[in-house]
Amino acid sequence: MTKKTSAMHTSRSVPLMARASSFTSITDAMSTSSDDETDSPVVVKQSLSATVGVTSRVAPRWAASTTAPRRKKKYGSKHVSTSKQNSSSLPFPFNHPLLFGEPSKGSSGIWSLSAGKFLRGARSVLVALWVFLMLGTILHFNFLGHDHDRNISNLRDNSIQDGTDVKKNFRPNNIRSAPVPVAPLFPSQRHIPLPVPPNKVSVVLMNYSRPRMIQESSLMRTLLAHANVDEVLLLHSNPKTAFEFVHQKVKNIDATSHNDQMGLSLRFYFSQLAKNEWVIHVDDDMEFSTATLSELLVEFGKNPKRIVGRFGRNLSEGNSFNGYNSRNSHKSSEVVLTKFMIMERKLCTAFFHYADAIWDDLVLNSGEGPLWNGEDIFMSLVANHVYGMPEDGFNNYAMDWLDVWSASDDLKDYDNGKLDISGGMAGYKVWDWHWWQSLLRRNRHYSYRGTLWHTARERLSNWTNSGGKEFQPEDEPTEP
Repeated sequence: MTKKTSAMHTSRSVPLMARASSFTSITDAMSTSSDDETDSPVVVKQSLSATVGVTSRVAPRWAASTTAPRRKKKYGSKHVSTSKQNSSSLPFPFNHPLLFGEPSKGSSGIWSLSAGKFLRGARSVLVALWVFLMLGTILHFNFLGHDHDRNISNLRDNSIQDGTDVKKNFRPNNIRSAPVPVAPLFPSQRHIPLPVPPNKVSVVLMNYSRPRMIQESSLMRTLLAHANVDEVLLLHSNPKTAFEFVHQKVKNIDATSHNDQMGLSLRFYFSQLAKNEWVIHVDDDMEFSTATLSELLVEFGKNPKRIVGRFGRNLSEGNSFNGYNSRNSHKSSEVVLTKFMIMERKLCTAFFHYADAIWDDLVLNSGEGPLWNGEDIFMSLVANHVYGMPEDGFNNYAMDWLDVWSASDDLKDYDNGKLDISGGMAGYKVWDWHWWQSLLRRNRHYSYRGTLWHTARERLSNWTNSGGKEFQPEDEPTEP
């Protein structure tokens, strides 16, 4: 009680006017704070402590934060806060506001990396990486195409200087060898090969625009090295590329005068001259090994009343090419392409027996590409009509697992498939009009093959009803 009374007496004992000097100093300090903002809290604290007599008490934190305004730096006409300038401690570009935005309020200027901000940043990095890879790919193929054109031009220049542009008498002394077959890695892939049937076979090969394919690829070496190949009928249908392949098994046939009348059916016409019952049709740009040829003969020997080959086709109803599908089929197939196939010789005679079904209105008047384009489709449909088809599928057989590949494009003597039947877009750029021209030519080719497929199947099924005579095996010429 005594302490409280003395304290109150002490505060009251100071007269009000005696505090005027202290009040004046407070007013001066407040007026000075407007000129210097950083020292204002200190002046007020000293004045108050001197007036009231408090010497050890410090102003609270909220007082300092509210009384001291935030210092701003001026850049041009905009005021930028110093706290925002120094708030981010992350390196560029992770502190960029376009990627992660401004720091959230109440975070004391510290960047917070949320899941959404991380995904936006990752997406930006992936887009930049995709653009870089796309540009690198375009430049790579562009330089590759220049090197390819340079190699072709060098080959042409060398051939012109040597005078060997067109070889009239060619002897196979430097034919590329076929690759050595590799043994399977796993024991389950190994099987005991069946014996090759003793039947001799004839091979029909056409030479029109790619003579170097026949001269320099491994195709002729493989065919001539096989024991079952008895003869090779080499049909020269273009006088500009005709040459003589000198070998005891090769028969060079001048078919230039027949080409204008028969077109692609030329192969089936001269197949009737083969001396063997089994006939192999192969394109000049195909390559394979002797083991692949033996496997084809073994499969065909199980049932010769069909067509067996590597590339099969089945219709796909509802697509944009009238049902034609360029995807290879597996085993049971309605159509087998002439790229690599084997058949009986009598089917070639049956081909011309039923050719009137589509010759006038479809092949002659509405044909797309060279004459008799789609001859392989019609031949397969004729085989189905002559031999009959099983109830659960088709009679023809496609061995899509055979190791058959295309020869190098360097042996074509022309660029970008401009002489190919189905077109070729290799080497063209999307913005080049040649690319679009080749695409349209391929689409027309596919659409026409689909139309021929549907029409030929329907007319062959109604052949007897329309007054046609069925083919008989005795109709085949006995002395070709």
